[in-house]
Amino acid sequence: SEGQMIDDRVRDEMLFYATSGDYSDAARYERFALDCKLDEKAADIGMVVKYLASQIPAAGKPLEILETASATGLTAVGVTSELTRAGISHVYTSLDIEQNLLHYAMLRRRGDKFVQGDFEQLPFARCVFDIYIMMGAEGYRPNGTFYPEAYRVLKFGGYYVMPQIGPRPIVRAPEKNAALQSGLRIVRADNYLIAQKDGMSPSA
Repeated sequence: SEGQMIDDRVRDEMLFYATSGDYSDAARYERFALDCKLDEKAADIGMVVKYLASQIPAAGKPLEILETASATGLTAVGVTSELTRAGISHVYTSLDIEQNLLHYAMLRRRGDKFVQGDFEQLPFARCVFDIYIMMGAEGYRPNGTFYPEAYRVLKFGGYYVMPQIGPRPIVRAPEKNAALQSGLRIVRADNYLIAQKDGMSPSA
């Protein structure tokens, strides 16, 4: 059946990405992402981000959003369309280490800024982003600097959002602990990990 064919293809592709780490073929990755229904997940993420945006005091500036491991930009589509519909002004920055994925997203205008870089060494100043989204890529964080970097680039009062994907989408204890150790406060931990950078900057 067609469902079984998709299941087999998804499993084969998961194995391919897990073993090769080769994300250079953007069109292939996009097919895989759509088979995994990541476009539907993106719409759900958009609803969550829209709610969080309503919790952030707007200082008359657009909301600064960062997504890392942004791939072909499907999450950007879901989030930006929700925010636009709600009339929430925003700038969406997509970061990925794979130039071909970024280029694919950029050609399709999925986001506003496209930056090649490593999410364990973010090429941004501190306290820049209101919301930081990261979906998956847990297996690609060897240096232990991921959460300290997330904390560093978030504004005070900003939110880190990690939707869980896969057959058992639940936040695991090591993930929560890593977030807490960086100084973030956990707001929600179920099929999303949402954590906030509390407090005010010393200069505020």
